[in-house]
Amino acid sequence: MTDTISDFFIELFNGNVVLATIIIALIPLIELKGAIPFATSPVFWGDKALTVWGSFLYASIGCFIVTAVIALVFKPIYIYIKDKKFFKSIVDFFTSSAKKKTAEIEQDAKVKSEKKQLWIKLISVFAFVAIPVPGTGVYTGTCLAVLLGLNFWQTILCVTLGNLVAGIIITTICAIFPEFTTIILIVFLALVLALLIYRIIVHFAKKRNDKNQVVEETNEKN
Repeated sequence: MTDTISDFFIELFNGNVVLATIIIALIPLIELKGAIPFATSPVFWGDKALTVWGSFLYASIGCFIVTAVIALVFKPIYIYIKDKKFFKSIVDFFTSSAKKKTAEIEQDAKVKSEKKQLWIKLISVFAFVAIPVPGTGVYTGTCLAVLLGLNFWQTILCVTLGNLVAGIIITTICAIFPEFTTIILIVFLALVLALLIYRIIVHFAKKRNDKNQVVEETNEKN
């Protein structure tokens, strides 16, 4: 069974585990935190599996690409499509957690001086991304930084440093328990799936509540 899984992924990526690691790190919610145990798992790669620090390096490269691209394009795209009826639901789904966190951080920072506000935003984004769990990766972290008004280099700095800390934590766990890398990946993917289901439920529940509120307000006017 193990050989079959290994052969599948080796054939899928033409034996290029480095490329596979970078590609997996580009996937939302999985990112570096899933790419590291994936690349080091002998179940998936057999004797082609990377070392833990090799997987950390290539997964970090993938996440840096994501951070740079989103930091460049997120704001203009967000401004353009956020009020478009067709895209609004999609935008709300993917940015809801970032918007919520943005409001919390801005609430904490608003009574401070401008310099302290900036540091609060930088540290908050860094700490958010540094938590090695699904939903706090470079996609959400970069969107959060942009929504907070951080510039390109400030965004790159705090998101990349936070992601490196999260990666070091995952890498250290995989280094201490190398025989459990596959289990670590499976547990992580289960958490990703649970988070995705939760977000879908919350998203549609919010839409239904908003719709009911509009109906109630219409009825009151009539």
